[in-house]
This record gives sequence, C-alpha cells and structure tokens, in this order.
Amino acid sequence: MKRAFGTAYAICGMMVVLVFAATSSIPIWPFAVLPRGKRERYTIHGARYFAWGCLRPVLWVRDEVIGRENLPPEGGYLVVSNHRSWLDVALLILHTKSQGVSKREVAYIPFFGLNGWLSGAIFFNRRDKEGRARVIADTIALLGGGGNVHVFPEGTRTRDGRLSEKVHLRLIQLVAEAGHAVVPTCTWGTEGGMPAAAMYALPLQRMGLEIGRPMRKGATESSQEFAERVWAEVRRLAGLHGADQPFPPSAGLGVDR
Repeated sequence: MKRAFGTAYAICGMMVVLVFAATSSIPIWPFAVLPRGKRERYTIHGARYFAWGCLRPVLWVRDEVIGRENLPPEGGYLVVSNHRSWLDVALLILHTKSQGVSKREVAYIPFFGLNGWLSGAIFFNRRDKEGRARVIADTIALLGGGGNVHVFPEGTRTRDGRLSEKVHLRLIQLVAEAGHAVVPTCTWGTEGGMPAAAMYALPLQRMGLEIGRPMRKGATESSQEFAERVWAEVRRLAGLHGADQPFPPSAGLGVDR
C-alpha cells in the first residue's frame, strides 16, 4: 500500500514539478545573453524557486538547516556533500545557493535542463575524458565569476545508506589550488522523501542539511591532503546525523552492495 501510494504521488508530483520548472525558467531567460560565469549570481534565484517548489508545495518537506551562517558572504565557493537522494540537490540549491555537477542526461529533461544550465549546472558525460576535464574548467570559471557549485564526491546516490569508500576528490584539489573556499556539508533523511532505489515519493518527511565552516588549503598542505581533510569533515558530519549507517532492512529504501 505504501509503495502504491508513493508511486501515485510521484507521478502526480512530477506534473506539478514540471510547472515549477517552467515558471522558474521564464524570469531567467533574459539572462541567457550574459556569458557563462557572469549570469549565475542572478539566475540562481530562479533555480532556488524551483527547488523550493519541489520541497515545499509538492512534498511538504519538514527540513532542518544547521550552520546557514557558515556560508561565505561572497559567492565563489564549492559545496561538498554526501549523496542520499535526488532531494539532496534541491536542498543544496535552496539553502547553499549552489548548482551542481550532473550527468548530461539531465540536461535533456524539459525545463529541468534549461533551468539548470542557465543557473550554473554543469552537465557532462561520465565516460568522456575530455568532458571530465571541461567540468574542472567550467567549475573554476563559475567560481571565479561569483557563482557557487556543489559536488558529490561519491559520484552517485547511496543504495544502502552507507558512505562510499571510493570517492573522487580531484575537483576539490583543483578548486583549492585556485584559491576558492570549500564548504563541507551533510544531508540526512532525504531518502525518506525520494528513495534512490525506488520510483516513488512520500510527503511530510523530515530531513536536514548541516553546513560546515568554509575550508581553505593550508600553506604547507598538499591539495590531496586538503581534499581528504574536506571529505573527512563531510564524513564527520554524516556520523553526527546517522547518515553513514545502512538503511534499516524494514525500510525498503536500498539494496546491499
């Protein structure tokens, strides 16, 4: 019964989400004339409206945000987070004013892709070596223009609740070498609203986001050491909120690896 309700709710919710995606894109279309790296500090507001629509009117999420005051007052920072659900993206866009690095298939979803591209999302082909190199160049350019980007070093959503042992830290290293701040964050409970291993959505779920203090590479610290220190902080935050533990067997949220 729960899964049937969740599937039906997801289908109905998607229709409303498309409306929010369309209406949030219209006000930012005029900014398309501005070059990438210049427009994002303005267009991110349209993306935040879209994220708000997904979380509040559609899913009636009850979210808790800790450490909002830690965000740098000026833009140009990289947000690093764990990844439990598609709703992580919405939480980060809304509360950290950042767009994300995403697989290129998302770019072709009506309105989603357009809204994301105009507000700073970076789409790439994971199997293309040149595409991965462009992610680094685009990220540095966006941060240099005052935009904010978020990234999930795990690469994909957890299927069982545990943090991945294999993470990709190269982007963090290069951002640090370019002199930009890196903000460690942690999400929890997002899988309750939209599990990674199932096509359904549930309203009125509790979830949260903790924003850590911004970090910068030390003078005597290698970029690799710094990136590992950032990820260690994400892991520490995840431990505080139980976001590093397997999903309960009865929850039906994921599968064992």
